[in-house]
Amino acid sequence: MYKSKKIGVIGSIALDNIYNAESLPKKGERVFGNWLGSCIGGMAANQAVEAARYSAEVYILGSVGNDEVGQRMLSYFEQKGCNVDLLIKNPNVPTGQTYMFLVDGNKDYFSIVSLGANKVDLSDGIIDGLKGLDAILISLEINLNTVKTVMAYAKEHGIYIYLCPSPAENSLPELINQADAIIVNRREAQMLLGIYGNTLEEIKKELLQVEIGRCNMLLISLGEEGAILKDADQVYYAEGMKVEVIDSVGAGDAFTGAFVTNHELGMDSYKALCYGCIAGGLTVSNVGAQSSNHTAAIVEEIYQGCYRK
Repeated sequence: MYKSKKIGVIGSIALDNIYNAESLPKKGERVFGNWLGSCIGGMAANQAVEAARYSAEVYILGSVGNDEVGQRMLSYFEQKGCNVDLLIKNPNVPTGQTYMFLVDGNKDYFSIVSLGANKVDLSDGIIDGLKGLDAILISLEINLNTVKTVMAYAKEHGIYIYLCPSPAENSLPELINQADAIIVNRREAQMLLGIYGNTLEEIKKELLQVEIGRCNMLLISLGEEGAILKDADQVYYAEGMKVEVIDSVGAGDAFTGAFVTNHELGMDSYKALCYGCIAGGLTVSNVGAQSSNHTAAIVEEIYQGCYRK
């Protein structure tokens, strides 16, 4: 039904060590919590694993250490259907690790990140891996020189750029202005785009007024409220999937991976937006950003039953 596309995903790759906590600690305060487990995460890892549920041509780019954790990740990504041929194994640094603490009844979280291999500048070695890509999904939890190199090459060679400017503190105007599509959450929309609306109508009105560089697609994920998308002069909204939230980590990454891949494969904008909301909902229903066992067929079934209008 859909056309084949070669999609690259570049960003952070890390081992997520997940805990829950009673509350956010204040300076000097000790709070109690529980260890929930460890799983493979990072924005690129989460997005690529989700993307591979829908396409056999998803390539994960970035860097891991040549250590036990890195080797474990290579096997894991292959098992999940991601192509690892373009993933750089760095013998000089450890694989990144993240320590996540779920709070507010597991509906929110904060994290401490050890970047490890993610902070290495890959500018000299990554260009060959970009050749032949149709689209690339980029996030900013990696070395910014690497991001600049990737985006400059993609722009020059006609590779469609989906940018997740997260963390927003690392974002630069020059990066945002080079993106073909920008995907943000509500906080990032406020910080980077000046969108402060509280209601859907307010957000829609502000979205229609935003003009950014060459960007022709702007998407805001609204958490449990769903997501809103401006595609050219059209605005689409999909409501959030109603589920019991078990673990909110990775919901935005699953949303992004599902939307980007299906949109690239030729799915219409509204349906791809719904797919993103469904993937995010299924992700928060499980502990771990990639623990859900949903397939493209399951997402389609939910779409047909709950979203198709």
